[in-house]
Amino acid sequence: MNLSEFINEDNLTFERFDVNGTGQQQQQSYEFYVAETVYIVLMYVSAALGIPGNILSAIVWLRLHVASKNSSAVYLAALAINDLVFLLNLLGYRIIKCVGWLCVCHFFLIGSTVLIEPALVLGFSVERLIAISCPLQVRCTRDEETKRKKNKKEVTNSDISRMRPDHPRRPIAAIFEI
Repeated sequence: MNLSEFINEDNLTFERFDVNGTGQQQQQSYEFYVAETVYIVLMYVSAALGIPGNILSAIVWLRLHVASKNSSAVYLAALAINDLVFLLNLLGYRIIKCVGWLCVCHFFLIGSTVLIEPALVLGFSVERLIAISCPLQVRCTRDEETKRKKNKKEVTNSDISRMRPDHPRRPIAAIFEI
């Protein structure tokens, strides 16, 4: 028994091995067709929901006032763009047949997005860990700042006596000899 028995010379396709001994080509099982159909349906549903969702997420996270106030916004925007590239590439691969340099570009994009995503998630997680374990110390709140500005406008006797070191804690009448 050699391999030439299983190769059809006309169209050079591989026939499945006959395990039952019936002499007929083995057919795909029903479970295989169900699994393939579920995979295709889930892929198109995830593309239909993921493409617009990732575009909107990238727009929201890349807004200037959001990105400047929240350092995690950069990681989340990068994740949205990475997922968008992955989904578009996967969908394009199903629609356009892979030939030549297009196939090389496809596998490069798939490989790079698959490798970049865990790195982005790790960076986001480490950044959040640092923000939680070592929060920035803020000196005063806005209310304390407005109180301080208001207190600068009001000058009292004790403030004047502290400003004049030669007259410690003297009342204002004694300083001007009124």
